[in-house]
Amino acid sequence: MTRLTADLIKDVPSHVPRLDDELNDKIGMDMRTFACYAMDVDIKDLDFDRYTVAIVPVTSGGGVIGGFSASVAAAVGAMGMRSFVTGACDVTGVAEAFSSGADIIFMADDERFIALNTRTRSFSDNIWSTAKGYVTALKLAEGGLEGKTVLVIGAGRVGTEAVKILREEGASVEVTDILHKRSVTLENRFDNVKAKKDVKQAIKDNRLILNASPGLISGDLIQNGAVISSPGVPYAFDAEGERKAKVIIHDVLSLGVAVMAVSSVCLSLFNIPAAGVVAEKLVIS
Repeated sequence: MTRLTADLIKDVPSHVPRLDDELNDKIGMDMRTFACYAMDVDIKDLDFDRYTVAIVPVTSGGGVIGGFSASVAAAVGAMGMRSFVTGACDVTGVAEAFSSGADIIFMADDERFIALNTRTRSFSDNIWSTAKGYVTALKLAEGGLEGKTVLVIGAGRVGTEAVKILREEGASVEVTDILHKRSVTLENRFDNVKAKKDVKQAIKDNRLILNASPGLISGDLIQNGAVISSPGVPYAFDAEGERKAKVIIHDVLSLGVAVMAVSSVCLSLFNIPAAGVVAEKLVIS
């Protein structure tokens, strides 16, 4: 998973208020409606303002990313939840979150970014949530994916989850990675997935693209009318690519957080995972 930097996320809090307009323009939904759609739940069933969300800074590994917790809080707050960043970090921060009555606790280290539901002892994961969100955005922008071919660029964790979800949507999947053996691994693991060794040619050959790579993509490779959903950071496209693409859906952090938030609410509301939610149960021994 690409580690975010303070510079990459510095504009997230100020950008969040504009996201609804951008998403409405690109996929016909605001962020909260989109996240509910991704999770296959009716927005009318979710009372977001009943939930208090704590974001706990974590110092392990590479340390706290400047502005990360505030950015998550801004995205969660835009969903209509009460959100706050704990004053303390790590275990003390988790204790503060529990003491403050948080229903959901967001926290991340170098390996995982989760939303822990304190009522159910379950958590949703950002890797799956990001993949689910961006596949859903691609589906909405294209008007459906069944029977269509989608290129996944990047066979890392988000790309792998995206491949799984795209297959569930009935798409044929091509996958390419600068480390070709990673693409081959996915081809061998799943039906209806083809590994493409030549990354540039694969991009040229496909109109529907899910970009889960940190690499830059030259505009001369992009087809006219391409529909691109791009969770990869940093932003990958130049002016030519933007001009040729029908739509490019990209956000540094908020879309994945929105899907995490809705999946966590579903865990509280129904006490069981909603359709499609990936949740793991904490076992305390």
